Amino acid sequence: MKVFKLSLIFSILQLFYLYQTSADNLNAVRVIVNGEIITEFDIRRQVAEAVHIAREKYGDIGLQQKEREILSKGIDELIDRKILVQEAKKVVLTDPERAEEIEKNLDAFVKGAVEEVGSVYKFYELAHKQGINPLKKRAELKDDLLIEEIMRDNVYRRIVITPKGIKRYYQEHTDEFSREGSLSFRHILLMFSKYKTKEDAKSTAEDILNRLKNGEEFGDLAKEYSRGPHSDEGGLWESDEVRDFRKDLVAKISKLKEGEVSPIIDSSLGHHIFKIEEITPSQTLTFQQAQSEIRNMLFRDEFVKKKKEYLKKLRKDVVIKRYY
Repeated sequence: MKVFKLSLIFSILQLFYLYQTSADNLNAVRVIVNGEIITEFDIRRQVAEAVHIAREKYGDIGLQQKEREILSKGIDELIDRKILVQEAKKVVLTDPERAEEIEKNLDAFVKGAVEEVGSVYKFYELAHKQGINPLKKRAELKDDLLIEEIMRDNVYRRIVITPKGIKRYYQEHTDEFSREGSLSFRHILLMFSKYKTKEDAKSTAEDILNRLKNGEEFGDLAKEYSRGPHSDEGGLWESDEVRDFRKDLVAKISKLKEGEVSPIIDSSLGHHIFKIEEITPSQTLTFQQAQSEIRNMLFRDEFVKKKKEYLKKLRKDVVIKRYY
């Protein structure tokens, strides 16, 4: 049912983007694929999520530069979808058994969505609140199932990933499976500016270090005394956050072992005390560790290639008219 939930989220994004386009333009015909129309509304809905992501990433000015590229890609995706659905209807729906199976799968999906929200009434109520037409959504889901059916026949089944090919890729790209070492730690910072004298700060640091040696929890003392980032979390810096920490200080604790507490380390800000939480050594994945990742990657690459080849073949018999 994750697909259903995601479809609701995407619909919100789509509606948000559509409302920024005038109603007159939304009905404008932009592309005709074998007599079937793609409107401005269809295009705006298709690219709504990509526009939303681009706006967050690049801002409004950056979005203006990316929008043409996003629109072009969205139009191509809609054209490809039309072509695939048209082909699937010719191939799949003319076979009574396959057509019946599609309907069964569609009914099962909708039934599952209804069960998740509790009732048919709640299903329609939720759809209405999100601006979704359930009947139209059902038709779109049917198209998705049809596309999946012919993709299985003409793309998926033509992809062959052999153990020999996986092994060869690993041998030729071993460097891709090297993983840098990392560490996480807890940190206490006693800032000079928070004490009357540097001697007072040093005295407090020494007292904390003694309390740590006597078994008190580092996290508790960090919450009480530290004025550094993450003090509310007990001074914890996860491995991905350590990359942004001062490199000179990290170098000074790089030889410590897991669970070990550092001596007092001075900087221009104040006194620092660290405790190493976890160390992940650098490593190169073995073939056994990497082969599943390689298989998935090779499959994705072959899928993109085979899909392009299949669509290129279908496009030879398709009449496409563009009006933009």
